[in-house]
Order: sequence, then structure tokens, then C-alpha cells
Amino acid sequence: MNKAEMIDQIAPSADTTKTAALQILNALEASIKTHIDAGERILLRGLCSFTRGEATQRTGRNPRTGEPITYTAYRRTTGAPLFSESKLIEEVSVSTGQAANTTKLVLDAFKGTLKGALKKGDMVSLFGFGSFYVGKRAARNGRNPQTGATIAIPAAQVPKFRSSKTRNKGGKFSPASALKEAVN
Repeated sequence: MNKAEMIDQIAPSADTTKTAALQILNALEASIKTHIDAGERILLRGLCSFTRGEATQRTGRNPRTGEPITYTAYRRTTGAPLFSESKLIEEVSVSTGQAANTTKLVLDAFKGTLKGALKKGDMVSLFGFGSFYVGKRAARNGRNPQTGATIAIPAAQVPKFRSSKTRNKGGKFSPASALKEAVN
């Protein structure tokens, strides 16, 4: 599902026009990128949180030649200041000139549409921002931290996010438990 298809589903459920829904969604993406660049953590209740990963240099081997290489990897940061959903709604409504209630309805419709698409196994691509998709995690063995006993962890489907290479590099995504449950 691309942005146009998402807008076609969001607009009727938010009881607004497609133009207004597109304007709000674009402003929402821009606001999230701005706050991530500022080092803040964006929390969208029931959906996920976004942060900027800390760049670290890692070494590895080129799989074709076997020669050592150095590459940039992004690890999760801890202690980033929180930028809440209510502040995000207020900021987007001011920048678009739409009512805060309309912005909240569009955001809620976006969350519902995204959950529904991921539940069906679809990929949701938002150009310039990133793609949401469902990944598969294989069954594996783990350890009970209290007893040290080996336990079997079953295979699962997990929501994932691949950030766009255009200005969103190093974006980290943490799905909320409601999104994880919607996928499984």
C-alpha cells in the first residue's frame, strides 16, 4: 500500500477530504523527522515510537571478497527526551491550519489503517519516510533468566520499519504491544 492508497482509506474514516488528510499526513511525517533529528523520541500511543539511532563504526568482512570493511551501524539510544502524541497533534494542526480534532481523527485513522494493512501482511510505503512491513522471526531456544533452564521460543511475526534513505537514515522503530498483537 502506498501513500495514495492510504489517503483513500484514511479520508472517509476521519470524515475529511483527501486533500486535508494528505496535508496532515505530510505535516505529520515532517514533524516526526524534525523531532527525530533534534534527538527526541516520538511516541504514538498504541502504534510505536521513533528515535534516531546513535551512529557507531563497526568492522566486518565483505562477503564476496572476504576483506575487512568498516561500516556505520545505528544503535538505539537511551534517555532521549519524549515528544508526546498530544504535542505532535497540536504542532501539526498549527502548521496545517486544520482543527486539532481533525488532526487527531486523521492520526487515529492512520494508525487503524496501518494496523489493518500489517494484519493482512501488506507493506505500507510512505515515500521519503519509510516502509512498515511484517517480518518473520524463526523459532529458537532461549534461557529462563531466573532458573537458567532452556526454553523453546515459538516462531512469531513482528512489525518492522525500514527508514527511507532520504534524510531519515538511522531512524529506529519500536512497535507497541498493541501493534505486535495486531500482527499475530
